Amino acid sequence: MKCVRKLILSGADIVKVGIGPGSVCTTRVKTGVGYPQLSAVIECADAAHGLGGMIVSDGGCTTPGDVAKAFGGGADFVMLGGMLAGHEESGGRIVEENGEKFMLFYGMSSESAMKRHVGGVAEYRAAEGKTVKLPLARPG
Repeated sequence: MKCVRKLILSGADIVKVGIGPGSVCTTRVKTGVGYPQLSAVIECADAAHGLGGMIVSDGGCTTPGDVAKAFGGGADFVMLGGMLAGHEESGGRIVEENGEKFMLFYGMSSESAMKRHVGGVAEYRAAEGKTVKLPLARPG
């Protein structure tokens, strides 16, 4: 909550909330740090809304009920990475194995993400996410 207040007072309009709940996130296992997502959303939404800011809930949504809980807890927006990642429209990389198509999906602190966006994993860091292959979802 302190960080949310500090960010909003420093000019941020929206604060992303979530440490470790994502489906391809391994932060909680690697670092022992994390916080239950709904609790984080409720506490951070109260802090942000009291200052005219907003929050986006990042991680932990695997069912429509999880999305409803995030909004019910006060989130203004909800990130749905794992729920949408297997769809061609997600813009991910499609790979084919044994005639089957898969979408590569990775966490933003994974080795894959760090190689793609910052040139690799720094010596002082450990990857805190994994890369998975999801069956390519077809419309209908």
